[in-house]
Amino acid sequence: MLCVPLALMSMHVGAAETKVFENSFGRVEVPVSPRCIVSLHDFSLTTQLLELGIKPCGSTGRKKLFSDVLFRGAQERFDVTGIQYIGSHQSPDLEAIAALKPDLIVGLSYHADLKEKLSKIAPVVLLPSRESDIKTYAKQLAELVGKQQRYEEMLREYEWVVSEFKKRVKDPSRITVTTLEVYTDGFQLIGRGGMDDVIADFGLGRVAAYREARQNVPYSLERIGDFDSDFIIDTYEELLDSEASTAAFRQSPQWQNLFAVKNRQFLYLNRSRYADTMQGLLGSAYLLMSHIAERESVLQAK
Repeated sequence: MLCVPLALMSMHVGAAETKVFENSFGRVEVPVSPRCIVSLHDFSLTTQLLELGIKPCGSTGRKKLFSDVLFRGAQERFDVTGIQYIGSHQSPDLEAIAALKPDLIVGLSYHADLKEKLSKIAPVVLLPSRESDIKTYAKQLAELVGKQQRYEEMLREYEWVVSEFKKRVKDPSRITVTTLEVYTDGFQLIGRGGMDDVIADFGLGRVAAYREARQNVPYSLERIGDFDSDFIIDTYEELLDSEASTAAFRQSPQWQNLFAVKNRQFLYLNRSRYADTMQGLLGSAYLLMSHIAERESVLQAK
């Protein structure tokens, strides 16, 4: 476990009031009211900070040559003016981060290799967005920046949607759902915007092949029939023009013969509209409420 020396920490935060934040990645002394937060992931962290009412001073983003930077998940929903671009989430620019003189840096588990270097700039907190559900890591972020009340408001609304779904759908496990992401040469089992969390919290079912499969690994078109379910959910990314590039996959006989496709129970959603955040989770919950609990659906013979 990496421990940051107190002397170094006091240099970062000066006379500001501090507290100790602790999670599975260790203990870190952080400012109680951070002045300048740098986010190492736009889609998961920057967007969640903005939902909590905190505008980071710097963030990783998506940038193509000769184009403006895009903070994915946040750009169309929030005022991102003043947020400085500090490189990509895979390779953040340490010099750009240092130039902002932050008093707190927030990253994800795969930024662990950078933690020692980043800790020379400001206290670094890593959050388990990949190792836990959205509610868990969002709660930790809210505690870190002192926005627990806002988090609790979003959590209460989400729990209300879950309870409303269960009132309308008495035996949700009989309804099967497959979440995936189609590419030009195959697909992976991925649920964006907390969709997999919502499916679990709603108590919806999964087909046997899904329960036994590995997520985030490539599967060929020939395997798609194994994951046929009452509902299939895929997402598209406008930035990558993924809808056009994967059209041939969706026009294939294997895809067209799927139960969900034939019965118009295939949901195709914008990947960036529902971030891996509490409001993304809420959006996904309302979507499934509308498409499953509040309409007539056709189920496969079990």
